Amino acid sequence: MKIKIEKMDYEGRGISHIDDKVTFIKGALPNEVVTAKLVKEEKRFSIYEVEKIIEESSLRIPSFCPYYKECGGCIYSSVSYENSLKLKKESLEELFQKKDFFLKEISITPSSSPLEYRNKIRLKVQNGFYGYYKEESHEFIKITTCKLAHPKITSFLQDFSLLNMQNGEIEIRINTNDELLVNITTSKTLQIEKEITNKHKIAGIIINNRCVYGTPYFFMRINHLLYKVDYSSFFQTNFDIASKISNDIENFFDEEDIVYDFYCGVGYFSLQLAKKVKQVLGIEENPKAILNATYNASLNERTNTSFHVGKVEEIIQKIPLSANKVVVDPPRSGLHKTVRKLFLENNFETIVYISCNPKTLLRDCEELQTKYEIVFLKAYDMFPFTKHVECVCLLNLR
Repeated sequence: MKIKIEKMDYEGRGISHIDDKVTFIKGALPNEVVTAKLVKEEKRFSIYEVEKIIEESSLRIPSFCPYYKECGGCIYSSVSYENSLKLKKESLEELFQKKDFFLKEISITPSSSPLEYRNKIRLKVQNGFYGYYKEESHEFIKITTCKLAHPKITSFLQDFSLLNMQNGEIEIRINTNDELLVNITTSKTLQIEKEITNKHKIAGIIINNRCVYGTPYFFMRINHLLYKVDYSSFFQTNFDIASKISNDIENFFDEEDIVYDFYCGVGYFSLQLAKKVKQVLGIEENPKAILNATYNASLNERTNTSFHVGKVEEIIQKIPLSANKVVVDPPRSGLHKTVRKLFLENNFETIVYISCNPKTLLRDCEELQTKYEIVFLKAYDMFPFTKHVECVCLLNLR
């Protein structure tokens, strides 16, 4: 069956209609005619995967990734970077307009480096080989390189055999000083060759939550601030875009503001804002991240900050609601229902919502719009060539 692709959705899939039913086609571009196989059938929609392209889009170019079709991570690598931004922007605008959020326009800020930007990658290891799981599956895709990873991470992977690792998972991070932090999970005892620590600038190696070399943390420097980051603590994946977001959101705050930073991690946004506002209070579930945040506040002499460990929806009930503005940077699942309720029951002047998932951002905005108005929504290409996009949404009290 031939399928004509109408447009793209916010997950980078082609959209068509078969028998008046919405159909998503993985690997297709707008205006293409393809044949595809059924992957999933639901009552309201179907998901297909391209088998053959009969009429090719004028946007399509050869992908830079040799694993493009198997892996599925670099879903936009078959178009130019400029066109990938255009497609992301259009799909994001349509997503919000469908729910009657008629924003004038959603701009998208490009990444200065569309390739080799990732400061962290997580790989599966099977039978001595590393790779990714194919998107939305547990099918192992063996790779030798990833074009999105920082060059120093790629260089380290060339000596992967020196780890003597057969199965498990490996996460490799790099900081702004080109130091590597390697976190390994495996069921076997490893005898790591000393050659790998001689050849590479490694801050630490952690195996099954035990540091076996160096330290279980390293330091990041962004916008003249220094951050201690534990191997298990979250930090923004793209240094360039992280810097642009923090610089932009500063404009929403004044020197008399008291700010809550929900899901604060190691204090990245908290410390950036602390130089401008009266006080910042951060909340984060990861205990090690909170230890990092407290240390980072002291390291950078940010005395107008305090940090609390626990789930936002639980800790916030124990703290007097004295803040007038809030920053939230939740996981992909979005805001907990208790946090949404908190916003509806209190009169915060401004909520700055940083999101890595437009779908849950939209869900949360729909519920909050009875009390808060979306002033604007801006996208940032935190993850070039993938389906993912970071958004900053400004909501003001009506």
